[in-house]
Amino acid sequence: MRMEPEPLTFFTPDGDRVTWQVEVEPDLDPFERRLTLVVQGTKIVQRRVPRAEGRDREHLYELLENEARMGSRLLARLGRAYPVELPRLMGYSLDVEEPFVLLSDHRGEPVTRFSGALLIAEQRALQESLFRAVRILSACDIVHRRIDPGTVRWDGSAVQVTGLAHATLIGSRRLRLGEAPYAAPDQRAGTGRASTADDLWSAGMVIYRTITGREVADRPDLTAAPALQPIHDVFSGRPPSVLEVLDRLRVPDPMQSIPVDQDLRLEEGRAAFDRAREAKRGNEDEEPPPVTLDERETQDKPQKWWARWLPLAVLLAFVVVVWMVIR
Repeated sequence: MRMEPEPLTFFTPDGDRVTWQVEVEPDLDPFERRLTLVVQGTKIVQRRVPRAEGRDREHLYELLENEARMGSRLLARLGRAYPVELPRLMGYSLDVEEPFVLLSDHRGEPVTRFSGALLIAEQRALQESLFRAVRILSACDIVHRRIDPGTVRWDGSAVQVTGLAHATLIGSRRLRLGEAPYAAPDQRAGTGRASTADDLWSAGMVIYRTITGREVADRPDLTAAPALQPIHDVFSGRPPSVLEVLDRLRVPDPMQSIPVDQDLRLEEGRAAFDRAREAKRGNEDEEPPPVTLDERETQDKPQKWWARWLPLAVLLAFVVVVWMVIR
């Protein structure tokens, strides 16, 4: 069934306000829609916060803002020669009733579709591409923090790492986020500072799960998997750098092929976005770590009924005692 075109107004990463005519594909996911641009026929993904969801879970707005901020940062750092391993920010509109970000279309399928079914050459290509993605993120000072089977896609030759809503900057205070086995132990504990080692652990676990088809509770045993020897120490207490892992895989540093000259308009657009975000938040710290879903839901849990009424009960008891004394 063909949908009627509708106008979509938003800001581009350069900071320009534009309106595109789009067709919306029917989808059951309230947080994500696939759109087709009427003129070019190009497909893009709209990640959004529906009104009903945002009313009950306000932290979703912060996660969406963070996805736009990280996408803008990647564009400014990587320029127009954008790597296939990461989705590209197309635009955003965050001050509307149902805010959204626009991203380049998904590529490939979730890696869960290929669990235990990759050929030897594909196993190698998966490792090379996923660690390329981690290296590119680290070169932009970004820690993804949510690399797992739900955010990694595979098209037979390269990965696409999606979902930057929980990403933070290298050196930010770690917040408790994620679950075993995909989140690194220090990240689960919320100790220390966020680092690329967090993403290395997660990427290694995705690779182990996809190649072997086996689930583990914590650190996997790689001795019986020759294809995984290049990542044998990723799960150790002293993990290698991502460049060391790429060197073992005989993959050159992807940043060597990405132009160093930055796009000034994208830099200006990112600066404008950051200024608007700071003004909206009342001038908080310059690079605040995003509030995570796990921690915010913990904070938002309602108090027990007796905790809410306890102060009033104490006051009433005090009044009764005083009355009995003076009567």
